[in-house]
Amino acid sequence: MVKPKVAFFGMTSCKGCYFQLLLANEKLPAIFERLDITDFWMLNEKPSGEDYDIAIIDGAVSNHENAELVREVRKKARYVIAYGSCACLGGIPALRNPGEKQHNAYHKMVYGKDIAIKSYPHAEPVHKHIHVDYMMFGCPVNENEVVRVITDLLLGKVPKEPDYPVCVECKKNGTTCLFKKGEVCLGPVTRGGCGAPCPAIGTPCDGCRGPSPDANMDEMREIMKSHGMKKRETELMLTKYTGGDS
Repeated sequence: MVKPKVAFFGMTSCKGCYFQLLLANEKLPAIFERLDITDFWMLNEKPSGEDYDIAIIDGAVSNHENAELVREVRKKARYVIAYGSCACLGGIPALRNPGEKQHNAYHKMVYGKDIAIKSYPHAEPVHKHIHVDYMMFGCPVNENEVVRVITDLLLGKVPKEPDYPVCVECKKNGTTCLFKKGEVCLGPVTRGGCGAPCPAIGTPCDGCRGPSPDANMDEMREIMKSHGMKKRETELMLTKYTGGDS
């Protein structure tokens, strides 16, 4: 039996999404036994140069090396998956995006003033540089979605990105709406697919999966204002994972 070739590549991120990959492997090892993993960013420094059936890219594109690598991967991959919110939206690395002053401030905060690291002024999602076949949102991703997407591709099916808000999953789960408790939650405007674990334990959704396709941001701003949130606080919350875009 010829195993599909799968490769994993890491750009700029915390790599937390890869822990979800390890969890998925523990849950359904039979799925991963059917894969020929040719590249894994923690094991080989440079790409093998092989062609891939599936390439999974984690992290935002933040420098010239990242941009070159994603272009090279796209040439050799049948399917490309943007893996996690950094790859799909810019994510936490994109907090520096609103301007050069903020970029420099974050750079000094993280690396100190004496360390020079060459990077783009903006951290960008992978789809800004290459065509992406599927975007797997989340910070981190949901391990069940990892298994579902890889299984669909192995079966020749085109996986479908969730197009409904987190609130739908809260209702399915019987979770009490946090707005009823006086808390601000971004569930109404955030793309579902995670299973809504945060509201289930009383933690408001912070929008890590990015806006749902039909999100009404203006209405959400009014709701947040009615709950006492200031304009700057509202905008920071709405654009936390998207580099200033809402």
